[in-house]
Amino acid sequence: MKYLSMAALAALMLGASAMANALEGETYAERLGWPEGTRALILHSDDAGMHRDANLGTIMAVEEGLCNSASVMMPCGWVTPWRDWLNENPDFCNGLHITLTSEWGSYRWPPLSSINETPGLFDADGYMYRSVAEVAANATVEEVRTEILAQLTMARRMGMDITHLDTHMGTVYERPDYLQTYVEIGIEEQIPVMIIGGHMTEIRQVYPMTPEAEAGIRQLAEHAWNSGLPVLDDLQMDITGLGLIEQKKAEVIRRLRELKPGVTQFIVHCTEPSEVFKDISGSGPNRWSDVEVLMDPEVKQVIEEEGIILTTWRELMERRQQLAENE
Repeated sequence: MKYLSMAALAALMLGASAMANALEGETYAERLGWPEGTRALILHSDDAGMHRDANLGTIMAVEEGLCNSASVMMPCGWVTPWRDWLNENPDFCNGLHITLTSEWGSYRWPPLSSINETPGLFDADGYMYRSVAEVAANATVEEVRTEILAQLTMARRMGMDITHLDTHMGTVYERPDYLQTYVEIGIEEQIPVMIIGGHMTEIRQVYPMTPEAEAGIRQLAEHAWNSGLPVLDDLQMDITGLGLIEQKKAEVIRRLRELKPGVTQFIVHCTEPSEVFKDISGSGPNRWSDVEVLMDPEVKQVIEEEGIILTTWRELMERRQQLAENE
């Protein structure tokens, strides 16, 4: 398969209707059938299966709070308990958190594919590389594709219903060919992928993009849409780094009040840190405050006051399929 540059993708995929939608400001929420001005929101927690504490925090945020989506790290050691919880909650929205790095100090994991298949994904210690840059420098796109499919195959073998694909540490966004193969796997499997094609208000502030890169992402998003998948208008993903509960709650409430129309996903990392979590990461207090925010009654009240609709990847895909049936 030949992989194109972002500029080439933009030139090939940007049709007149896509450009008209972008210029007119029609959101993907409207295209999915919601009324004009609708603000639809996914409250999503990454890193399920990464550790016992991540599972416990995510489950608490779901059962006692507002979390309505999560994604699982298949190479990690606590996937089976997460799968067992999913078996008891089969309607929950569970994605595949495509994992291509192993970043913690002494808590490491290898790829699911073999070293013979994907040598470029293994560091000198036999684990995934710690950084996104190291992955991009060493792994071919074919190796990345092999590992993504290995993780998807294992999730299905374990009986998990994968409702969407997303990316640990944003690795699939590091290279245009990685990003293209990620989208193409979603299209082939008819699994929604986390990709942003709308107004991109918040994501632009966190990750400034060149015009060429933004155009390429938009066109891949439109390609996904035209291939039967739903698309996000925006992504908010720096909430975890904002400090502890009061500061974080105030910031989340501000963002909810200022949320623009369209489909937006908030990403958090819900964890109930035990005594041992500090041996993995110093981020335990921040991750616990994510749980607290999603359980806070004031946050729920603001969502209701603002008329924000909570949605899931499962609902987005159902709406996209209904549109396709009516076309």
